Amino acid sequence: MNKLFALTLFGAVLPLGALAEGVTLTVEGLRNDRGEVLVAVFDQAEAFDRLDFDKVVDFAEIPAHMGQVVHQFRALTSGPYAIFLFHDENSDQDLNFEGTTLLEGLGASGAANSGDDPDFSAASFPSGPVRIKVHYEE
Repeated sequence: MNKLFALTLFGAVLPLGALAEGVTLTVEGLRNDRGEVLVAVFDQAEAFDRLDFDKVVDFAEIPAHMGQVVHQFRALTSGPYAIFLFHDENSDQDLNFEGTTLLEGLGASGAANSGDDPDFSAASFPSGPVRIKVHYEE
């Protein structure tokens, strides 16, 4: 009987521990190791929809690695959240263009391809794992 109680208690506690893990972001499709991936996490629809970076709930600057990088936001446990990110290949903390052509990759939660520009309701997700693909124009 004690084993059954312990297993039941363990099973009940495990999901709570998983929720306490926050947001695990996997960024996919990085084309090289140059620069950083700049990540802005929003918890307000208006701030995300306007990309008001003064109102981010969290931010990360992750060293780029060709292929993918993973980052843990442990404090983000009570979404919904939406993420906008870009691969800052030249480390100038600016999204660079040549004319109207985007020179660096970008991505957002809820964006299936490079043409997607999701609003907060389409981009938002609860805490937990999220995967975002970086899209490049060139």
